[in-house]
Amino acid sequence: MKKVTIKDVAERAGVSTSTVSRVLSPQINNYMRKETREKVLRAIEELDYRPDIRAQSLRGMRTRIIGLVMPDALNPFYQELAYVLEEICYRERYGLLVCSSKNSPTRELTYIDLLERQKVDGIILSTVGLNETKLNSLTKRGIPIVLVDRDVPGADIPVMFTNNYMGGCQATQYLIDLGHKKIACITGEMNTLSSINRLKGYYDTLQKNGLEIDKKLIKKGKLTFKDGYRLMKELLRKSGDDFTAVFCVNDIVALGAMRAIQEKGKNVPSDYSVIGFDNISLSSISNPPLTTIAQPIKEIAQAAFKTIKRAKRQG
Repeated sequence: MKKVTIKDVAERAGVSTSTVSRVLSPQINNYMRKETREKVLRAIEELDYRPDIRAQSLRGMRTRIIGLVMPDALNPFYQELAYVLEEICYRERYGLLVCSSKNSPTRELTYIDLLERQKVDGIILSTVGLNETKLNSLTKRGIPIVLVDRDVPGADIPVMFTNNYMGGCQATQYLIDLGHKKIACITGEMNTLSSINRLKGYYDTLQKNGLEIDKKLIKKGKLTFKDGYRLMKELLRKSGDDFTAVFCVNDIVALGAMRAIQEKGKNVPSDYSVIGFDNISLSSISNPPLTTIAQPIKEIAQAAFKTIKRAKRQG
């Protein structure tokens, strides 16, 4: 069966091939009459025309595909980030390839190499192990990269993230303002700047308010529901009478901590106050609803997409 070409579409619609090309380029659709555009789209549908994306990318150096490499596909924060990015890409007629490194630097590099071979227009990355040298070498190869959620000092790469230090300060101050003086913290394993800065905000706010930093009330683990649950059970068993509130550096950890408190026969917030970080959707439907520091996921995703698009256009 003969392959349908752009010329066939133009003949069916009664327009030039350049007009068909304009319809296939969303960024200039607004400069075309609605009737003409609909006529071309109808011809595309009738002929079942499928543009050769690879050929288009070779001519225009664009594939209209963006890669997202995230550390944990099971983490609701990254699930929501991927969801929002997919909505943005669909609206802008881009495709989104989503990869999960499972917190493995080796797997992360493998996916970046794969996306580079696929000639994606850019990569949105929440890195787990790349330093500034490696990231800068990637950008020198002409790959537009934007970091989200996790910063890498020294990397000459745009970064979209919340002020994690201030978030840690705000969370801790909120608990202090409720009257708590013994505040525990469940944090990550200190392999990301976001966890480091949220913990630093906790430390500095306690000191600013003249409160003791009790090392036995600080637990480090994986940023998962399972570890939030496990570490809170450990806190309750060993130091249950030594604290009345806990700051968890993300919401999924906080939800695990709440489960452990409730299984102990205690209540949130009457027995223990809990605050998380991220404002994932689950935080509003938990029982009770989780108090949390919000991350502007939609704004982060939108800014990352626009940065990739602008970099590719300028490149």
